[in-house]
Amino acid sequence: MSRYLLGLWLWAGFAWAAPVADDKGPEVAPEVVPRAVPVTGDDDSGEPARGMQIAKDSSALCLTAVSDKGLRVLILSDSMGIGGFAGELDACFRACPGVAAVHTIVACGTNPLSWMKAPPYTNASTRCGFIRIETVAGKTKPATESDCYGTPKGHKPGAHTVPKIEDLLDRVQPDIVVFQNGNNFFDFFTQGSTIKEETHGNLIRAHVLPLARWLAANASSVRKFYWVGPPQAGNVSAEVQQFVFDSISTGVTKIGVMLDSRKITHYPYKNQEKDKMHFFGQAALDWGDDTFRLIAQDLGANDIEAAQVLTKRSIEFAPPVVQAKEGDVQLRLRLKAMTKVPEPETFAPYGEFLVGYLYDVVKVLDGKYDEKQLLVMHPAYIKHIKQDLTRFKLTKEFDLSLAEIAEDSLWATVHRRDDVGKPELFPYILTQDIGRHPDSPECGCTEQDSTK
Repeated sequence: MSRYLLGLWLWAGFAWAAPVADDKGPEVAPEVVPRAVPVTGDDDSGEPARGMQIAKDSSALCLTAVSDKGLRVLILSDSMGIGGFAGELDACFRACPGVAAVHTIVACGTNPLSWMKAPPYTNASTRCGFIRIETVAGKTKPATESDCYGTPKGHKPGAHTVPKIEDLLDRVQPDIVVFQNGNNFFDFFTQGSTIKEETHGNLIRAHVLPLARWLAANASSVRKFYWVGPPQAGNVSAEVQQFVFDSISTGVTKIGVMLDSRKITHYPYKNQEKDKMHFFGQAALDWGDDTFRLIAQDLGANDIEAAQVLTKRSIEFAPPVVQAKEGDVQLRLRLKAMTKVPEPETFAPYGEFLVGYLYDVVKVLDGKYDEKQLLVMHPAYIKHIKQDLTRFKLTKEFDLSLAEIAEDSLWATVHRRDDVGKPELFPYILTQDIGRHPDSPECGCTEQDSTK
């Protein structure tokens, strides 16, 4: 049996042996392990294996622009990489003879700011899944680490600090950075289809542009940057998906290449989670393969050795747009409608979830608020634990202190559901809840978790 068939057999055996969801728990993907994709040799059938064929087709493209030292690659991904995408993309790069080192890190629940040192994400951690596959100098096998939701069945990951791009670039010195992100922006669109162009566009750009600006000024080794956009999904409309892609692109195309995953994926997927967004199995592996093919084709068409590093290019960005905020308000409110709190399996593996409550404004006690109604996002789950919202009862009045959910708030990209709000209402949160996010210094959650 060839090395490829042996590796594929082991991978398939693991997948078949992976936990299967029952009615009492969420469906979970098998733990990510990169498929064995050899650089040379065919399988026993005499035909090149699919993953190896991609490596053969693409390795020449990689090599057309690689010096003797080989390329160094950094891959960063959010939870979409857990189902097989990140491991497969890692394996494809490792199979390319022109690549000397690959460092892949998957951190569930992250947005672009999560990977940066600037507050409020300075101490950002992931509690819903973490994977690391990194080349070790002088060793054939990469160092690996995996702590994923539901593997083994019922397992909830510990807290893992999200590595920072500032430290990663200094340590890895990558020629190529591949950044997969954007699905968590779908939660800005609480009803799945309504687009408020200025509001939603500013929210997305506020998360994308700081990373793009920092890379343009500091990525002294990076010659190629690829942003892998969200694949096809079913939890928001096609118009929202296009809007998110376009909004990300406005910041990314100045420093690199925006890859449209919707063109190489096909919703619905055979193995998908109840959130209609995450998927695993063959479709996830194919997404990784085809993403690598697009990157390899771009490398073959462009001489990476001749490409300037980002810091030597004349990349200019418009000054950051500072949005005027209404400020904190204190209001007397009457609860009019509530979003039903969902079951954990509908948003697994995430540990935090917000639900929308609609209130009629009875009286403005302090500050300025001109609308007759107000949408409040209440934390329904924190660290996978259901929160007590029973004190909020229909028609009852409350005096509440509230703040807009700021563009860079830790709560901004937390998964949410709003069945009662109106599209024109900007979401607020109780001021007392702002510091309850697990990554907030006020929470004290980091000390209570076992960071690995």
